[in-house]
Amino acid sequence: MADRIEQIKRHLAKADGDESAISVHRWAASKLIWEEVQSGTSRRALADAIGKSHTHVRYMYNCWDLVGRKLDVSGTSDSLPNFQAIYASDEIRGTEDGDSDSQPGSGKRKRKPDEQMDYTTHGLVVQAANAIDALARNRAHWPLLSEDDLALLRAIPPQVRALLRDSTR
Repeated sequence: MADRIEQIKRHLAKADGDESAISVHRWAASKLIWEEVQSGTSRRALADAIGKSHTHVRYMYNCWDLVGRKLDVSGTSDSLPNFQAIYASDEIRGTEDGDSDSQPGSGKRKRKPDEQMDYTTHGLVVQAANAIDALARNRAHWPLLSEDDLALLRAIPPQVRALLRDSTR
């Protein structure tokens, strides 16, 4: 633990400079934080050990857990997107559509269970618009889009055009 803690501190301290250097060191610190938590250290204890808030540790952990380990295929920093763009994303911070939960700082995601979803025509249109808007606004999703996801997205414009054409009165 102590060796990894020192490595995390070193990377966080070096994360000052040009944007690419910052990103490389923050990704390295994020990976080490993820490894330390996976080895059994609590996020709060780790935060105390490295002199950061437990919220920062949670965000750093989420960066590696949700994005870094999935994209770190080549083993080089070139395979990872800009760290700050990921760190600031709604997905990492645990909010949906940028809304904060009713209890500030709770970190709980604001979601409706399926039985509360609106499956009326208007409700489905609103859900589709919100989903596309959330993908378009949150660049953290973009590198994670699979070929199947891209095929589904490509199918949407013709379907929307057909709906607009055939439903006009």
